[in-house]
Amino acid sequence: MNDSFNPTFSFEFKNSSDLFKNLLEEFADFENKTTKSRFAINCAINAWHLTDWTFQEYYKGDERFQDWEETDKNGCKRKFPGVLRYQQHCVKECAELEYMRLITNGSKHCILNDKQRKENTKLHEGVFSNEFSRQFDISRFVIEDNGNEIDFHSILEKVIEYWKNQFVKS
Repeated sequence: MNDSFNPTFSFEFKNSSDLFKNLLEEFADFENKTTKSRFAINCAINAWHLTDWTFQEYYKGDERFQDWEETDKNGCKRKFPGVLRYQQHCVKECAELEYMRLITNGSKHCILNDKQRKENTKLHEGVFSNEFSRQFDISRFVIEDNGNEIDFHSILEKVIEYWKNQFVKS
């Protein structure tokens, strides 16, 4: 653990475990109301920001995730923060985290700078109410990606499982 890890603008959240517990609480709220945007976005934000928190708390000194510099084809040098490398590592381990990143940045900035991205989120209007099993065509949030509708709830469950496993390791 990083000895200089000391969050100062997070109220009661003092470590990444606190933020993970908050994600679980947000997820419980979301499961009670799976078509409430606030709950879905809060889950995505917490899930993605765990990359920042775990990096600062556990991996900032890890030689795999240090700041680096690259020179482009024009000879210009660009510096990159180590957290970016760590986030790329996390997304390789849990591809669903990329959707959490997109939702986090899309909700924060309204639109994404990367115009190549074609994914978007929407409410799928099902024919059954949310009181039915998820096996039925219920209303739910989906991510549209290359013409496919991906169930947000299912992706979020995979991300939560990823973070659970990370906390077991640490």
